[in-house]
Amino acid sequence: MKTFSLFSLLIATLASAALEPVTLPEGAIENLGLGIEALENSPVSDPVRATGRLTLDPLATAIVASPVSGRIESDTLRRGAQIKAGEPLLTMRSAERAASITSYLDAEQQLRFAKAAYERETDLEKRKLTTTEALRERELELARARTAHLSGIQQMHLLGISERTLHEMIDDEPVRLDLSEHAITAPIAGVIIDKMTTPGAPVERNAELLKIAALDHLLVEFRVPLRGVSRVREGASVRFRAIVGDAGEDSATVIGIVPVADANTLAVTALARLENPQGRWIDGTPVEILLVDPDAPELPSVPVGAVVEIDGSRCVFVAEGGTRFRPQAVEVLIESGDRLGLKGITADGTQVVTRGAALLLAAWEEAQSAE
Repeated sequence: MKTFSLFSLLIATLASAALEPVTLPEGAIENLGLGIEALENSPVSDPVRATGRLTLDPLATAIVASPVSGRIESDTLRRGAQIKAGEPLLTMRSAERAASITSYLDAEQQLRFAKAAYERETDLEKRKLTTTEALRERELELARARTAHLSGIQQMHLLGISERTLHEMIDDEPVRLDLSEHAITAPIAGVIIDKMTTPGAPVERNAELLKIAALDHLLVEFRVPLRGVSRVREGASVRFRAIVGDAGEDSATVIGIVPVADANTLAVTALARLENPQGRWIDGTPVEILLVDPDAPELPSVPVGAVVEIDGSRCVFVAEGGTRFRPQAVEVLIESGDRLGLKGITADGTQVVTRGAALLLAAWEEAQSAE
């Protein structure tokens, strides 16, 4: 004797009822705000919820500090300005810079004199025209000159002055140059997200001037309850939604998890990389993450709002091309947060209505009653 499941009986009932499609008038899809997507198979399971926020990537963020004390001379860029690596940011006037360069130039000359004196004394010693003590004294003077020169050139590196520029200064009469002017350039490409300078203002050495961040990607930092740790795997994709605002949903790729649980919350911290080329997402946005079991069976899934009820059965609207839509009975096998795993429909390119299904149902019922 043949037996039928309740779902099979419902399918048979709906099939015998010969559900007709509805053809919408021109422009109705936009007016109803319908969203249509192709069904995809994905792991669907009872989710573990985690909360987090979007943050800047510290590896793509730079704080620009003043290498010397001085005064802001020129400062034209504003917060929010998009800049390239190496682009001029501002100009300073610094007596400390001028003094450092002058000190280096003096050390350079002293080193040259010390080298020449040592070489001359060495030649004299070979010809027995000087004493070993005199040669030793020239050797010590050369060592001291090298140390002073090394100290000076390290300061030049901190100022961002190349050795080529330094040699040009020595060869081109530095007394004619303005050694107090110092240009600060962008260390990375990105956006100026914070600014602590104004033209004419004095600044101290190591004072923070600007903060630059590359916003083409962000990090999702979230707290994972211990029961969900096994669902967070490096390289896996996690979906999240904004708790505030209308940015909607997106996905990010897990890049790491800190395997140390907080004693108070019994949760661990995880990080995921979010690609953000259009600047859709904003640093600091609070988000909710739904962690599904990656080992769960893959099923065709749709948002909860895509499923409607017709004659006691759950259905989705399948797009048949143009403005024609037909209800198709489905069985909900599992609910994962705001998504449903379905049976009775295949993810073979089938296009279904995922947004505005309730309004489409009203249009379909109106069309049925008019026949």
